[in-house]
Amino acid sequence: MSVYTEKNRRTKELIQKSFMEMLEKKTFDSITVGDIAKTAKINRGTFYLHFIDKFDLLDQIELQLFEELGDHIDELQLKYSSTHTFEKGQEQLASALFNSIKMQAPFLKIFLSEHGRAGFHLRFRAAFSEKVRVNLEGNESFNANLKVPMEYFLAFITSAFLGLIEQWVQNNLDKTPEEMTALYIDIISFIQKKNN
Repeated sequence: MSVYTEKNRRTKELIQKSFMEMLEKKTFDSITVGDIAKTAKINRGTFYLHFIDKFDLLDQIELQLFEELGDHIDELQLKYSSTHTFEKGQEQLASALFNSIKMQAPFLKIFLSEHGRAGFHLRFRAAFSEKVRVNLEGNESFNANLKVPMEYFLAFITSAFLGLIEQWVQNNLDKTPEEMTALYIDIISFIQKKNN
């Protein structure tokens, strides 16, 4: 990596870090590019070398967050073979996601607060739902046994899972990822028993 490339990377990270620090104290709508530049101790021109505007900056941070969470799901998908049951797959998926959420909690806490940009919940849900859909479509056993339309199943699963994540983040990660996985499995088991 060249010195110039490394300097660009560090500057971009500084802008993102400064912006996230500001979002802890101010709403997205009240923050200006000038505020971000001043906090990062750069000029506005430097900001515009890396981002179109504050919306582009936030879009890139959100996209990176969604990609990192998605990468954890993909890694997990590679780890278990088709001989595992779907329930075991759910447990592994939950564990990987809760560990990933713990790492991303500072960003999520800000984005899920009133300081974040409107619609984050919808963008988060759409990204999460798409990743789960892609992974489930590769599970032939699951698809053969699914008795409801996939879009309704995804709506239920993603809303329920994201509800747990939001509550956990709001509770300042009061449980470990392992405890959250056990809680998730207990809830799924309870629902399955009620339906049998």
